[in-house]
Amino acid sequence: MRIVIVGFQSAGLTAAATARLYNREAEITVIERRTYATYHPCGLPFVIGGEVATLQDLVEAMPRLQGVEVRLGAEARSINTEEKTVTVLDLRTVREEKIPYDRLILATGSRALKPPIPGVDLDHVFTLRTIEDGERILAALPRAKRAVVVGAGPIGVETASALKERGLEVTLVEMLPDVLPGMLDPDMAEIVAERLVKSGIRVICSRAVKEIRGKGSVSSVVLEGEELSADMVVIAVGVKPEIELAVKAGLALGPTRAIAVDDHLRTSEPDIFAIGDCAEARCFITGRPIRSQLATTAIRMGRVAGINAAGGDETFEGVLNAVVTMASGLEIASAGLTAGAAKEAGIEAVSARVRCFSKPHYFPGAEPVTIKLVAERRGQRLLGGQVIGAGAALRVNTLALAVKRQMTAKELSKIDYCYAPPVSESIDPLVVAAEALRRRR
Repeated sequence: MRIVIVGFQSAGLTAAATARLYNREAEITVIERRTYATYHPCGLPFVIGGEVATLQDLVEAMPRLQGVEVRLGAEARSINTEEKTVTVLDLRTVREEKIPYDRLILATGSRALKPPIPGVDLDHVFTLRTIEDGERILAALPRAKRAVVVGAGPIGVETASALKERGLEVTLVEMLPDVLPGMLDPDMAEIVAERLVKSGIRVICSRAVKEIRGKGSVSSVVLEGEELSADMVVIAVGVKPEIELAVKAGLALGPTRAIAVDDHLRTSEPDIFAIGDCAEARCFITGRPIRSQLATTAIRMGRVAGINAAGGDETFEGVLNAVVTMASGLEIASAGLTAGAAKEAGIEAVSARVRCFSKPHYFPGAEPVTIKLVAERRGQRLLGGQVIGAGAALRVNTLALAVKRQMTAKELSKIDYCYAPPVSESIDPLVVAAEALRRRR
């Protein structure tokens, strides 16, 4: 069996390793246009902020996968679904060849989205997606004093915090009413915005960028009713799936404009799979197609597609989009549906929010933890939740498991947990939140 994988990030690497474990006889070839192996884009803001020493710390050494041929500096240009070949261009020698496949896995990823704002192509207007993006931002930092970050999703929030750590005057602009839209409900987003402001970052919501001005290099950002001086602008408004190869091959796209896949991650061509940022996922709760452009989703998809391409029969059960980020030292996490998303999906839901401490109040280092849980009104089956404060990621991981197991608020309130004053409270904040939710009808 000949398996060809296009892309060698989280999804492609996982698919290659899993396919090799499942089928020791398969011939596996990976095509990657980068000249270096897998890297960690989620770490880029933390290099900008100085918490990670260098960009090279984010680049992994070439994994040793026995029986897997990895071709770096090679670009897949087209797919012939009738011949079952991929045309590949060697970017160093500029030579083309056709590579045959029995199973093909597309893990082409995504690229940073640059909205059609006048001036977006000026010098010192950056995105933050690749190692090269990081190099350009680091090179510009010594001469920058004022930065504007456009987009208050996780990358935008992390980048704003990072630039503030570097001593810049930072403004964070979000066209929607709240920071971290989609991840948090407004009442939780308010806590994050307050933390950002307290750290010295100016936060502007509900106002879109109209224009980026400058002569050659950026000098200001124009909003509705205001012009902000800027030596540097970082655009962090999301990513766009890399679907060109799939479109040229005639593969079907879904309603989110990513590659449509079934529960085995097959595309409209049964011998071609799509995984990671380029592929649609399915919301575990609503069953609707969604984008889930997260490394964790890519890894889970890679395992499923790797097994199936190698001859197995594995299903992908959907996603809860469990996310964690940091804002000026504040840990923020969420999974499943927010109260707003539940309403949009036509689900009658109830929610409860509590504020506890990470440890007993008398113990040094005790920090506030705010938790919001969302459940169906009838039966109180858990739909999701948001946690802000110490231990947010671990609590959301527990919550994601509870949602996947279709637990109720009552069942969550009865879970076992550990306690010691230096580590945790005698009643875990997640249990306190579940008890509060039980009282909502």
